[in-house]
Amino acid sequence: MKAIYSICFFLLATLSPVIAQKGLPGFGKVDKADLELKDCDFDKGADAMVLIDYGSIYYDRGTVGYSVFKTVFERRTRIKILKEKGISQADIEIPFYTHNNEERILKINANTYNLDASGKIITSEIKKSAIYTKKIDGNYSKMIFAFPEVKVGSIIEYSYTVERETYNLRNWYFQGRIPVRYSEYQLKVPQIFRFSVQPSIIDPIEDRQDVIDESISMDEGFMETKSLKSNYIMRNLPGIRDEPFMGSAKDYMQRLEFQMTQIYYSESRVVDLSLKWSDVISNSLNKSDDFGLQLEKNVAGARLLLEEAKQIADKESRMKFIYNSLRKSVTWNGDEDYVYTDNGIIKTWETKTGNVADINLLLINLLNNAGVKATPVLFSTRNHGLVAPNYPFINQFNSVMAYIAINNKTFVLDATDKWICPKLVPEKVVNTSGFFVEGENGKWKDLLSGKNKYRIMSAVQGEIDEAGKMKGTGLVNCYDYAREQRVKEWKEDNQKFRNNYFIQPYPALKIEEITVNNADSDTLQLEQKIKFSSDLNSSGEYRYFNINLFSDLEKNPFIADNRVSDIDFGVHQDYTIFGNYTIPPGYVFDGLPENISIATSDKGIIFNRTIQAESNLLNVRMTLEFKKTFYTADTYPEVKEFYKKLFTKLNEQVVIKKK
Repeated sequence: MKAIYSICFFLLATLSPVIAQKGLPGFGKVDKADLELKDCDFDKGADAMVLIDYGSIYYDRGTVGYSVFKTVFERRTRIKILKEKGISQADIEIPFYTHNNEERILKINANTYNLDASGKIITSEIKKSAIYTKKIDGNYSKMIFAFPEVKVGSIIEYSYTVERETYNLRNWYFQGRIPVRYSEYQLKVPQIFRFSVQPSIIDPIEDRQDVIDESISMDEGFMETKSLKSNYIMRNLPGIRDEPFMGSAKDYMQRLEFQMTQIYYSESRVVDLSLKWSDVISNSLNKSDDFGLQLEKNVAGARLLLEEAKQIADKESRMKFIYNSLRKSVTWNGDEDYVYTDNGIIKTWETKTGNVADINLLLINLLNNAGVKATPVLFSTRNHGLVAPNYPFINQFNSVMAYIAINNKTFVLDATDKWICPKLVPEKVVNTSGFFVEGENGKWKDLLSGKNKYRIMSAVQGEIDEAGKMKGTGLVNCYDYAREQRVKEWKEDNQKFRNNYFIQPYPALKIEEITVNNADSDTLQLEQKIKFSSDLNSSGEYRYFNINLFSDLEKNPFIADNRVSDIDFGVHQDYTIFGNYTIPPGYVFDGLPENISIATSDKGIIFNRTIQAESNLLNVRMTLEFKKTFYTADTYPEVKEFYKKLFTKLNEQVVIKKK
């Protein structure tokens, strides 16, 4: 990951509301020059850019009988639409916590600004009827609205206020998917609250702190406090775009993250709020109605399934029976943002649908009741971002799965995935760390792929006639993670699968038949058989053809000049490519690719090719092996150069001519 620095300090803050944003134009005051803007000068070619992103947070008197304080978060965002693709930025979704009405969104304002033919600024205000709330689950909802009259060249602007009955601060992301010209975060927190602040910053940050005196009206009178107002500003930040084999984009966004550590009444009275993982387990998980208590429930409707499972003597077979039965009968609703249940496991069994926690806590419950010990493991999936083990907060995770150990074998099961083989650690968490919810303190453990890889073997047999036409067959066998990926795509759409893997990548071939075998047997490789024909390219008396067919190595992913993110292949990869080609009598091989071996300097990726020609028969063997799964961004130039050489070698032609 790109270099960052992380510091920790106490933040003392204050109570009164945030007033104005000094130096910033007010809401609705749009500069005509920004409306005429055609491109982002510090991130050329961007689809859109954030002109202003301003956030502030302060504390106010809480709801009587509920809390002493509440936080008030105010945000204002202004975005310039630069290209057609950027129009999607005008579809706004604001998630918020709705459990017990603890968080409320207020004071929404939203406008679109355009220039008419005469150069006059036209303002289109969003109608209140266009703003609505959609429930996500039992704890979260989102406010949704779309701007009117949005087109290339428009500026959109919106502001809102969020009140929450909590003492905690919101994290702040200066950087996002599109470039940000100006981002500011202002904090005011009562002196008695103290926080650690963990910045992930590489660009210059402007910060200012002012000691001020404040007072706030309380039920029993006024509270006087000395406080520190803090402002953090960053400018001209390029957008973080998707890159091949990238983890989570948010890991590379510059941000501030906060953790409450103390309530400081006086030197003699300090309440320590520094969380430990033991606190997370005992309070947030084991005692939660939406997590730990779900594992104690009796799922009466599953009685027959459990009775049948208990008849299976072998524990591994019993585990697979329950796992596969649940996968076949219960459907995931696509929600993977929280580790808590929405429906609860009993309703999930009855309705046959639920979020990731509903389904996998149900799996753990059933396994334990069937005599197969299963433990919950919390994960942040690869696209969700890295976890900091020294930062004990539950919101770092977005998934929970089941961990089982049987006879020196271990299994990580995710019942939302209908196609993965039980022996594989799910690809979205393989080679990452999981937090095991067991004992008083829990434990961290790396979940490795072991001997399982993304493994492909392809074999092509081609026969060329005197007219320069090749007829051939191909066999592609996919194992482990390659099998999992292709089975999923095959099951979702047969024709799209054929197009993506065998038709579109090879426009010079006429694909006559594709047969797929073993898609329903996860103990066998996925077998794909292809019949094809092709007219060889020719130049004068020479004819030539490509020997890199059906290899899954058709396109170089690393062609960008620069890269921001680390390269995370996820799992080890292994490719083996065989070729057997016969040329017609009266022809000879005139140009053959050389036998060669190339590798990265650390021997983490190795490519070998051997070619042997005897009479009119050509035998080819190529292998590509990944012994490493991760490369930091600063090694990208070497990886890019290796891939350039690799694809040059893969696509070298075999040349034949008449004797």
